[in-house]
Amino acid sequence: MENAGAKDAPEDAERRGLGTPATRAAILEKLVSAGFAERKKLKKAVYLIPTQIGNSLITVLPEQLQSPLLTAEWEHKLKQVERGELDADAFLGDITAMLTELTRSYRVVPGAEVLFPSGREVIGRCPRCGSDVTESKKGFFCERSDCKFGLWRDNKFLTAKRITLDKQMVAALLERGRVRVDDVYSEKTGKRFSTDLLLEDDGVRSSYRFDFGKEGTK
Repeated sequence: MENAGAKDAPEDAERRGLGTPATRAAILEKLVSAGFAERKKLKKAVYLIPTQIGNSLITVLPEQLQSPLLTAEWEHKLKQVERGELDADAFLGDITAMLTELTRSYRVVPGAEVLFPSGREVIGRCPRCGSDVTESKKGFFCERSDCKFGLWRDNKFLTAKRITLDKQMVAALLERGRVRVDDVYSEKTGKRFSTDLLLEDDGVRSSYRFDFGKEGTK
């Protein structure tokens, strides 16, 4: 960490510094606790290496933020602020302007959902893009960041019929487009019935309908 990017650093990088011993220790611990790096012991030495998620983060970060020269420059300017050679507001203004521009120009990296898997159980494949569909608190959603497919638990049609989506039902709907449901409530008669629940998706919206066939009466 102390010598990171040494071959790319300017001659005065050592004088400017890449962090301080106090801040460096805290930064390293935060990287480990966040899962971006891990310690590996080899013989008598302990090495800090990036994890899979750490490597993925490096892949998607703008090059400007990856450069150790940026860290060196910020450390240098912080020292200038400390000595009264640079106005603190001007320094913060420069950082704000840089981050604003990076946010404005940043584009989602294709395949980011592969680089950063959620770790949630895969229920099935998205009918729109083929990516993984996983379960969350509010329903079942496609993992791909630019895909809007989702099956919400709070659905008016299902709620009126007193049907509660579970992962077995969703797995069947995603695989076959239908699932058998029992004890469905009829709003007209107040009775219960069994039928097939069908999932229909036009690429923009998902909806449900019943297929009674020769069995099941409403």
